[in-house]
Amino acid sequence: MQRLALPLFVAITTLVIGVVVGRYTVAPAKISSSRTDNRSSTETTTSNSANSSAVPSRDVAVAPDSPTAVATSSESIIFKIKAALGHSGSRRTYATFSKLADTVDAKNVREVLAFVQTLPKPQEKSMLISLFVGRWAELDPQAAIAYAQTLPAGTARTWAITSAVGGWAEHDTVAATAWAQQLPAGPGRDQAMQTIVSALADKDPQGALAFLQSLPAGRNRQSLYWPIFSRWTLTDPLAAAERAAQMPAGVSRDTALQVVGSNWANQEPEAAFAWANTLPAGQGRNNALQNIFSSWANKDPQKAAAIITSLPPGAVRDQSIQNVARQWAQADTRAALKWTQELPAGDAQRNAMRAVLATWVQSEPAAAAEYVAGLPAGKVQEDAMMSIAMQMAASDVQSAISWAQKLPEGPARQNTLTNIITQWSEADPQAAADFALRTTDAEARKALLENVSRQWARNDPQAALAWAGNLPDAAVRDSILPNVISVIAESDPREAAKLVSRLSTPDAQATAAAAIAWQWAGGDPEAASKWVASFPEGKSRQQAFESLMNRWSQSDPYEAGVWLGTLPAGESRDAAVISYTRRVVASDPQAAAQWAETIANQNVRDRQIESIVVAWLRSDANRASAWLANSSLPAETKARLLSQK
Repeated sequence: MQRLALPLFVAITTLVIGVVVGRYTVAPAKISSSRTDNRSSTETTTSNSANSSAVPSRDVAVAPDSPTAVATSSESIIFKIKAALGHSGSRRTYATFSKLADTVDAKNVREVLAFVQTLPKPQEKSMLISLFVGRWAELDPQAAIAYAQTLPAGTARTWAITSAVGGWAEHDTVAATAWAQQLPAGPGRDQAMQTIVSALADKDPQGALAFLQSLPAGRNRQSLYWPIFSRWTLTDPLAAAERAAQMPAGVSRDTALQVVGSNWANQEPEAAFAWANTLPAGQGRNNALQNIFSSWANKDPQKAAAIITSLPPGAVRDQSIQNVARQWAQADTRAALKWTQELPAGDAQRNAMRAVLATWVQSEPAAAAEYVAGLPAGKVQEDAMMSIAMQMAASDVQSAISWAQKLPEGPARQNTLTNIITQWSEADPQAAADFALRTTDAEARKALLENVSRQWARNDPQAALAWAGNLPDAAVRDSILPNVISVIAESDPREAAKLVSRLSTPDAQATAAAAIAWQWAGGDPEAASKWVASFPEGKSRQQAFESLMNRWSQSDPYEAGVWLGTLPAGESRDAAVISYTRRVVASDPQAAAQWAETIANQNVRDRQIESIVVAWLRSDANRASAWLANSSLPAETKARLLSQK
C-alpha cells in the first residue's frame, strides 16, 4: 500500500488542479447564461412539483438574491461531504465536491471548513479546502485569502491560496494582482500570478498578454505565457500563432511558439506543421516542431512518422523521431517497434528503440525481455536489459534474477544482475546479501556484495555493520566492511574511524582509512589531518595522506600546504606531496614544482618534477624553462625536456 501512496497523491493533486482550473476557466458570459437557465429550470420544476422536497440546486445557492433561492445549511453540506467521502476515489466524487463548493456562502463557509479540517486524509482535506476557499473568494476574497494564509505551510496552504486568488481574479483582477505582487519573491508569488494570468486568458488572451508584458520582468515569467497562448490557440490558432511570431526573440517567444505548436497540433496537425515550417530557423522553430510531432503522434502516429522521415537530417529530425516513437509505443508498442527497426542505422534509431523498449517493458516485461535477449550485443541491448531488470525487479525479484541468469555471460549480464540486486537490497537487504554470497564467480560476487553493502549501510548502517562484522570468511569480511565503514563516514567520520581496527588485514585497514579521510576532509580537514597523522608509518598512513590531500587541496590549497609543511620526511609525506602537486599544478605550476623538489625519494621526486614541467612547458614555456634550468633534475633529463618545447 505504501508504494501506492505517491501515485495516489499525484492523481488526486492532478484532479484538484483540474477542478480548480475548471471552476475558473469558463467565460463569465457562459456562467451567467448557465446560471440563468438553471434558475429558470428550477423555478419551473418547483411550480410543477409542489409536493417535492425543497433541495436547492448549486445554481440557486450561488444566486442568493433570487426570489427562489434557499440557503443551504452547513449541516446539510457537511452531511453531503460525508456521503461523498464514502465513495472517495471515483470521478463522480470530485464532481460532487465541486458542486457542493458552490452551495456554501459567506455565512456557513467557516463551519464547513472547520469540519474539513478534521478529516484524516491529507489529500482529501487539501482538495476540499481548496474548493471551498476558492468559492469563498468569489464572495469575500479578503477573508478567503486571510484564512488560507493561516493554514500550515504545505500543499493544502499552497492550493488554498491559489484557489482564493483564482476566485478573486474572476471578479477583481486589479485587486488580486496588486495583492499577488506584494508577496515575497518565490514559488508562492509565481503560482498566484500564474493563476491570475490564467483567469485573464480565459476571458481575453490578448488582454492577458498585454497585462503580462506590462509587469516587471521577474522570476519564471516565461511560464506565464503558457496559459495565455494555450487558451488562445484553442479559440483562434492563427491569431495566436501570428502574435507569438511577432514577439521579440528570446526565451518568452520560444515558449509561446512551443505552446502554439503543441496545442494547434492537437486540433489540426497538418496546419500546425505548415505554420512551423514558415518560422525562421532557431530554437523556437525547433521546439515548436518537436512539440507538434509529439502531439501529432498521439492522434496519428503513422502519419507523423511518415512526415518525420522526410525531414532533412539534423537535431530536429532525430529528437522528433524519438518523441514519436515514445508516443506511438504507448498506443501500439509492436507497430512502433517495427517502425524503429526500419529506420536508418544511427543514433536516432538507437534512441527511438530505447524509447519504445522502455515503454514496452512497463506493460509487457516478459515479452520485452524475450525480444531484448535476441538483440545484437551493444549499447541498445544493454540499456534495454537495464530497463527490463528494474521493471521486473519492482514486482518480482526472483523472476528478474531467473531471467538475468539466462542471459549470455558478459558485462551486460553482470550489470543487469547488479541492478536487480541493488534494487532488491532496498526492500530486503539480508536476502539480497545472501544471494550475492552464493554467487560462484569471484569477481561477480565481489561486485554484488559491494553494491548490497553500500545500499544497506545507507538505509540501516548498524544492521549492515552487524551483518558484515559477523561474516565467517575473514577475506569476504575484509572486502565488505570497508564499504560499510565508508558509507558511515559520510555522516559520522569519527564513528567510522573507530571501526578501522575491526579489519584484520593491513590492506583492508588502508582502504577504510583512505575512505574515511576523504569524507572527513570534506567537512573538517583539520580534525581529519590529526587523525591520519596519528597512524604509524605504513600503508594505512600513506593512503590516508593521499586521500586527505586530494580532498583538502580542492577546497583550501593554502591550508593544505601549511599542514603539508609540518610533516616529517617519509613515504607518507612523499605520497601527500605527490597528491598535492597534482591538484595545484594547473593553477600554480611553479608552486607544484617547488613542492615536488621536497620529495625525499629521488626517483619519485624526478618523476614527479618531470610530469609537472611537461605540463608547465605547454602553458608557459619561458617560465618553465627558466625554472627547469635551476632544478635538481639530471642534466640529460633537462636537455630532453627542453628539446620538446
